[in-house]
Amino acid sequence: MVAGDVVGLLARFAEIKRKAQARTGQCFPIIVIQEAGLDGFWIHRVLEAEGIASHVVDPASIATSRRRRRAKTDKIDGEALVRALLAYKRGEPRVCAMLRVPAPEEEDRRRITRERKALTNERVRHVNRVKGLLFAQGVSGYEPLRRDRRKRLEALKTGDGRHICRRRSAGNSTGSNCCRSRSRLSRPRAMPCLLTCRSSRRHRRCCST
Repeated sequence: MVAGDVVGLLARFAEIKRKAQARTGQCFPIIVIQEAGLDGFWIHRVLEAEGIASHVVDPASIATSRRRRRAKTDKIDGEALVRALLAYKRGEPRVCAMLRVPAPEEEDRRRITRERKALTNERVRHVNRVKGLLFAQGVSGYEPLRRDRRKRLEALKTGDGRHICRRRSAGNSTGSNCCRSRSRLSRPRAMPCLLTCRSSRRHRRCCST
């Protein structure tokens, strides 16, 4: 099925119930189990709203064989989930860990906290990168997050007595020169004209690089 096709999923469930009722003469309820992952909990909420019993399991809590490396396919994972669900319904202890699905408001609060933590880690990485670049020039004690960081950066000097700003401008000009040199090297050499050019305009056109 196509991902996100809720109507098709419910139609498939209705077809499964119809086939089971035609074979046994009884109407069985549908119980669904799914792993917690990047899809979040919206599928669980849709199933619960349709009256279908849904369980969200922690994938790390399902026991697996440690004798050899097992294959990783959707069929094998599906069978393992069904066996875990059957054992959970039989009341076997410690067979798996079912998660408590949070409310949408609680999930939003968790997302804000996670985003803030990710941004904080990203800021720390950038600060450490700037400090590492300055340490390579013999500069220490510079705080990139201070308000007067631009003025302090202009006053800094490298370990051999050069200004940081001059070093930066020299690096920019060196980079431009490198780009121009690379473009000249990548440009094909002028091919000799194999034609008898009767005019200078035609000569420039056929012998141009």
